[in-house]
Amino acid sequence: MLRWAPYPVARITLSFIAGILLYFAWGRHFGHGLGLLAFYFAGFVAAALLAKKFKSNFATDMAGILGLLTFFALGYTTTFQRSEINQAQHIAYLKTAPTHYKGVVQDYVLQKPGYQSTVLEVEEVKLNGSWRKAIGKVQLSVPHDSEQAYELNYGDVLLVKGAPLEVVAPLNPNQFNYKAYLANKNIYYRHYLQPLQYQKLASDPPNTILYYSIQLRRQLDELLHERVREKREYAIASALILGVKDELDNSIRQAYADTGTMHVLAVSGLHVGLIYSVLMLVLARFTATARQRWVGAILVLLALWLYAFVTGLSPSVLRAVLMFSLVTVGLALRRRTVIYNTVAFAAFVLLYLNPYNLLEVGFQLSFLAVLGIVYLQPKIYELLEVRNRVLAFIWTYFTVALAAQLATFPLGLYYFHQFPVYFWLANIVVVPAAMLVLWSGVVALAFSWVPVLSWLLFQVHFWLIWLMNEFNLWVQRWPQSVLTGIDISVWQTYLLYFLLLAFLLFVALKKLRFLGLAVGVAAVLSVQEMWEEAQQKQQRQFIVYSVRGGTGIGLVQGQQAVLIADSSLLQNPQNYTFNVQPHLWQLGVEQPQQVALNGADKNPSVLLPDSNRLLVWQGLRWLILSHPPKLQPKAGFAVDYLLLRQNVRLKPEQLQQYTFNKLILDGSSAPWYRQRLRQQLDTLGISYYDVADSGAFKLDL
Repeated sequence: MLRWAPYPVARITLSFIAGILLYFAWGRHFGHGLGLLAFYFAGFVAAALLAKKFKSNFATDMAGILGLLTFFALGYTTTFQRSEINQAQHIAYLKTAPTHYKGVVQDYVLQKPGYQSTVLEVEEVKLNGSWRKAIGKVQLSVPHDSEQAYELNYGDVLLVKGAPLEVVAPLNPNQFNYKAYLANKNIYYRHYLQPLQYQKLASDPPNTILYYSIQLRRQLDELLHERVREKREYAIASALILGVKDELDNSIRQAYADTGTMHVLAVSGLHVGLIYSVLMLVLARFTATARQRWVGAILVLLALWLYAFVTGLSPSVLRAVLMFSLVTVGLALRRRTVIYNTVAFAAFVLLYLNPYNLLEVGFQLSFLAVLGIVYLQPKIYELLEVRNRVLAFIWTYFTVALAAQLATFPLGLYYFHQFPVYFWLANIVVVPAAMLVLWSGVVALAFSWVPVLSWLLFQVHFWLIWLMNEFNLWVQRWPQSVLTGIDISVWQTYLLYFLLLAFLLFVALKKLRFLGLAVGVAAVLSVQEMWEEAQQKQQRQFIVYSVRGGTGIGLVQGQQAVLIADSSLLQNPQNYTFNVQPHLWQLGVEQPQQVALNGADKNPSVLLPDSNRLLVWQGLRWLILSHPPKLQPKAGFAVDYLLLRQNVRLKPEQLQQYTFNKLILDGSSAPWYRQRLRQQLDTLGISYYDVADSGAFKLDL
């Protein structure tokens, strides 16, 4: 029998989360929810008074239920209030576009190739020559073309000319929804600025503590860059110690992802846990008296919050520091704290401050990993008795990695579409190595002012990182090191967690019905998978993808596909991964055959004498014009679709000599060209489709 009594904070937090989820699902239709909150709270107070007066079990139970419903309503109301889009002054409700706007930089400044990105909190907008107050966040991108390290700083007050643009929805099927990602951060607008399009007016940081925290992190990052000369090792040092991932190379990032050790590069609960474990090991002897316990606890708390300050007070570090701070206080009080209540309280505080944390991948994975380690790791560890200290150490790290992986397994498949096969081995080596890298870096930074000792410490730090990188690259080269192309729906993710929960209940309670439930869920998942595969084998699709500055044409038949693309797509793996790969994985195509559009090898299209191409596939004829057409079509010659690319020079009247159903404009043509051509096509009454504006053009055959 499951007992809820020892977990009051967990019950409260789950009720609060349910209220948040209600807002995410139907919040726009129900309003602010303050009436519901007042109703439940009044009912709770009345039931509590009745229970105290009459000693009634029914009244006590009703008070408990109404108390949880109060937190449920609080979760809903808090989310409504934290959603800036619900405020009447939000820039989304402006009837005309502003000519100028003012605001303050209120986020970290991220380094990107050729530009820097940050978030501006809007304070005023200029409409029809007059200023008025407004709110809203705008993601700014500014060119980085000066010698200074940062074009902008946290707290800069900016005057910007022009109007921000609404973030566009994904343009390709199954593509990462960056619009929803930014909306979860209360960001609905973006603005790509030119060097003379903005002006710094002043510096007025919204949070002074965060301002100095960011400044300190920048200074330490510059020190790391100066002392760790190799770019690859410096990038790892900066990411692992300070949480600055701007300089991480895609190849090394992919190596850590493929080995299941990417979490060591994101400053989070792991890093705080590594620092906390060493601190507690050092202070373990000072627990004899209450005074010693409190002195040790204060030292631990100071060290944890100092580390949070050094890393820029990032949300991932703050939630871990909060959790370990609660554990530290509990140990000092010698209270028999339940770790689930501690985790739940940390989640409640963070969600109350920002309910949208619930939608953050890092938030979900970190709390699931902690719960998995707390509950599963001891049970897995007890399966094998290890007396040798070295083997016990290895077995401990193995069980920790396995427990965390099991708890996050369904979510990892849903978000990342891959499974690192050798995660268990990589984590046994990389996690202890990361602890050495972290502590050697911290000590090296602390003694950076001592000439000889500083050089020696940074040398040790560098070679530890080098060995860790080489190990990950070595494991990545192993056969079948990572299973990719895994695509599951959100409902399949829920079913996988339901399957895991049913199996754990069977093991814990020894009730056969839970095993039967697990088998039933596994059967449903199997039937779903077989049905999906049967559907995929019958599919035929023709897709013109929306690729900025490039052309991508997909020919899908069954679970096989041919991708016809130009060099901007074929020679840019990141472009392919972001725009095309998610859709093909959704269709069950793990790896398409890639063909150069202008190449002769295995190209399904035919090169015409005027250097244009004719593509015939599944009974459809596509004329692809990349050059001015010089061939006069024969009488009766017709194509189904006409594709224009690369700003092809032609007069719209020339198109009238062709017979076709629809004209397609792809992303390889410039915006000015497409805008001018669309106006001309509208005048001539020619039907067209612009993938750069309307998204990928898809035909199901």
